[in-house]
Amino acid sequence: MKKFLKCRVTICLLACWIFFSAVGFWQKDTIYRKYAQNMGNMPYFVLVLQGIHDNVYPWSTSNGAAMDVHAAQRDAHDESQMRPEPVQKKQADDSSKSEEPKGAGEKPKAIEEERQQQEDTVTKGEPEPKKKEFVQVGDEYFDDAVFIGDSRTVGLGYYGGLEQADFYATKGMNIYDLWQSEFCEVEGSQVTLEEALEAKQYKKVYFQIGINEMGTGTVASFMESYRQTVEKLKELQPDAILFIQGIMRVTKDKSDRDAIYNNPGIDERNAQIAKLADGERVFYIDVNEVVSDENGALRADLTFDNLHLYATNYGIWVDYLKSKGITADS
Repeated sequence: MKKFLKCRVTICLLACWIFFSAVGFWQKDTIYRKYAQNMGNMPYFVLVLQGIHDNVYPWSTSNGAAMDVHAAQRDAHDESQMRPEPVQKKQADDSSKSEEPKGAGEKPKAIEEERQQQEDTVTKGEPEPKKKEFVQVGDEYFDDAVFIGDSRTVGLGYYGGLEQADFYATKGMNIYDLWQSEFCEVEGSQVTLEEALEAKQYKKVYFQIGINEMGTGTVASFMESYRQTVEKLKELQPDAILFIQGIMRVTKDKSDRDAIYNNPGIDERNAQIAKLADGERVFYIDVNEVVSDENGALRADLTFDNLHLYATNYGIWVDYLKSKGITADS
């Protein structure tokens, strides 16, 4: 007996059972009368537990109002579950129709018609500008062009045969140093890109950069600087068409074994760069279309280091640029 009494859990359970039984007995005809009627004879403590389940507590009002509310809600729920779905849906529809005030729905309909009329007016009065299309051009097309970029653009300037164009490019250039470095030669002096573009206006700006940034920052940080550069180029050269060029890929061999300079990373950046083109003033072109093999990688026979083209192969790039001209009539 002493061991039994020492078990606190047993004592607590016994005390609760006595308490709930006493409450159930004294309140069976008041707040718990609904349970007694519906469920027949049962232990009094069960009445209390059922009441607690329905948020009816021993200290609730003794007039049974709280009990009736919860019972009515439960009965209504049970009835709705038994009602056939088509009838329920129809009654809901009928209810919404009967409660809807006269004229309801006319105002939203009128607003929608007015909005549609305004859109039709704008559409008819101001047709969208036609997207320009690429056309074939000759060497003279690059007479008023400037090329901006890294070592790959340096090679294009040396071996592409576009002597009439200006080239502002240097080995190792990246988007983060583009506006700080003095790598542009203007009248015998080394100046920043901003100073060079302020000194002369062009009709075409060709921009390719991105391979050197792959080991620095993230795609997001790269693209933020790239977007800012595009906006600045447009501001400094307000009359120029801007060609943003996709980053040239590397060979499959290098891509497969290099954790930084690989084609999936290049393609990820190119996909974001392409989104900056608007087809009106900013155009995306991608030389990978003509220098890639069946795997989508830079052709191994075109490069001496898996990154840069042989001097004799820059003509492929130039021919590609000539097929992507934008003129006033295009």
